[in-house]
Amino acid sequence: MHRPTSRAGRWPLALILFGLGACAEESTAPGIPSLSAPNANLGDNITVTTTSGGTEAGSLRWAVAQTLGGEVIRFAPALAGATIVVDSSVAVRHPILIEGPADKGITISGGKARHIFALPDSLASAVTFRNLALVNGEGSGSAGGGGILANSDVVLENVTLSNHNGMVYAAMFVTGNATLINTTISSNTSASYAAVYVAKKLTLVNTTIAGNTKGGVDVRGALVMRNSIIANNGASANCQYVPVFERYGKNLTDDTSCGDSTVMMIAPAKLDSLRDNGGPGKTHALLGPSPAIDAGTDCTVTADQRYVVRDTKCDLGAYEFKDFTTVTVTNSASLPIDPATGWVFVAGSVTCSTNETFDLAVEITQEPKAGRGSQAAKASGKVTVACSTSAQPWGISLAPSSGEFAIGSAVVTTKTEAGAWIIPATATSMVKLYRGRK
Repeated sequence: MHRPTSRAGRWPLALILFGLGACAEESTAPGIPSLSAPNANLGDNITVTTTSGGTEAGSLRWAVAQTLGGEVIRFAPALAGATIVVDSSVAVRHPILIEGPADKGITISGGKARHIFALPDSLASAVTFRNLALVNGEGSGSAGGGGILANSDVVLENVTLSNHNGMVYAAMFVTGNATLINTTISSNTSASYAAVYVAKKLTLVNTTIAGNTKGGVDVRGALVMRNSIIANNGASANCQYVPVFERYGKNLTDDTSCGDSTVMMIAPAKLDSLRDNGGPGKTHALLGPSPAIDAGTDCTVTADQRYVVRDTKCDLGAYEFKDFTTVTVTNSASLPIDPATGWVFVAGSVTCSTNETFDLAVEITQEPKAGRGSQAAKASGKVTVACSTSAQPWGISLAPSSGEFAIGSAVVTTKTEAGAWIIPATATSMVKLYRGRK
């Protein structure tokens, strides 16, 4: 990838595309807002009542044009899950909140022809987007920003930006600060440079940035990450040109551009494809083996992008995994002792709610009978099982680590040893030992 010799030389073109003046002063970086308390006190509500992409009364562009600052733009209940294809970029000139319905969201499309939202002015506070899917925007020139092209601070909560295209920075170009909470940025195509550009501070909280062609984020100020995923972003670096990092909780990537293994989890993210998993926008579900499951620490949001309640130990990224595998383990009631070796063949069955492969840790203990010494007979080991929805047999021969096994009663304990996506299971039972055939 060729890096321009002077970034400053590209800014005037971005500003011309915007029709902007220079920023009068730096905006203060936005804090992390509460997802449980919408900003209903900011100002009057304005309701979008039509899916028209034009400027007639009731349209999104009409609603935004009515604002003076502090208003909340919401959508009529009948529009939940609808798509609005704007016939021109929506110019946002005041700090407002645009909020779709939490259950189905609103999809806003650029029709593969234009930026969706343009914030041409440097505003006193952030513009907030919530419960939206921004898709099919077309970036232009040296700024890109098919989804959001902003000369001000922005906050995205429970938002998906996908399928944007541009020469550079296809999804979002922000000259101020950006805060992304429970947000997915995926499947955006840039000819060069990352999907997201932020000139000042980019804060990611339980956000997933994955599946973009030319890298994840380009940040020229500070990148703040908390329990987020930046991975699978083509052959380019996930984090580009970032001078300052702040990391909280745990964060996952699949290269070292966002930090080495001492400060990042570096592993394949194991994400499902971008699809409708419920909620206001498409998300990347975590696949069963993903290391992001239950990996979060210092979790600060109680629900994921779909408004699914997070566990106390949250998952990384915008999606909270709930499709845990349940396991039933049984131990056979009668077990043979090999008369030649003294080993015990411990067996049983295992059944799972989904197909899985994992280890069982098996332990058998037999207390000595009166008059036969004081040392208990013990043995332990592990066996790998292929588990399915029908009962599968398992078995393992165990050599005594102490004492000798004899005909009579013993206790077997079998435990699953598996990833966080498998609910632990234990079976402890009294069994009868008998002497097998030579």
